[in-house]
Amino acid sequence: MTHLQKNWLTEGTFDFEYKKYTLLAYLQHIDNQFKMNRLHPHLPDLELHRNACLAIRSNKSRIRTSFPKNLTGINPRTWTLEYEELHQDDPYLEELNYILDFSIPRLTRSLESGTERFSEVRENVRISPVGIVPLRLEEGYLLFLHTFQPMVSVFAYQLALYNEMKERYLKTTFLETVRVGIGNSVSQIKVDLTRKNRSLPNPATYIVESKYDYPLHEALLPVAKKLVLKEMNIA
Repeated sequence: MTHLQKNWLTEGTFDFEYKKYTLLAYLQHIDNQFKMNRLHPHLPDLELHRNACLAIRSNKSRIRTSFPKNLTGINPRTWTLEYEELHQDDPYLEELNYILDFSIPRLTRSLESGTERFSEVRENVRISPVGIVPLRLEEGYLLFLHTFQPMVSVFAYQLALYNEMKERYLKTTFLETVRVGIGNSVSQIKVDLTRKNRSLPNPATYIVESKYDYPLHEALLPVAKKLVLKEMNIA
């Protein structure tokens, strides 16, 4: 399974065994993707699924504590009242408990594995400004230098509002891939971009270099976005 629906917990057959194998198939696919350093969009998806499960468990516990209880006595050591819960989970909620207890630790482990991979990629990526750094960094260009080819992939970026995780993020658009060499340096690419887009007379422009040949869209681009946000003192 290559994708886990947002409402996978409730849609389809509501059965522990069915949900267990659905999740395991998804996590196996994610693990294979992580081994190839294909981190995006799987890493944010994992975080959303894990947080959703935690939220369901938290809300369920909060609802449970609101039910009436019988006073059974007083604890003489702590001098606190002791209660007996009157409410018992119905079969649906019991099944949900089994699913959550199985899913949360496995989603967490997979998320931690992906986060470690992301950190490894980040340690092997360098981002440097091209030319003079303007005061306004919210809009500009990312130039990805190909590891084993004299080519540069050019992306425009713009600081956007909040994503599903309620975080600021960069919206990027692929523009072109150009060859670099004598007569067409990275600085010249910036000049050409400025000529094409007069609304940015001195755009914030960063060259992104990697020690290894990581996937561009699945690894280098999300890492570069984080690094630019750090330059803005946002991440």
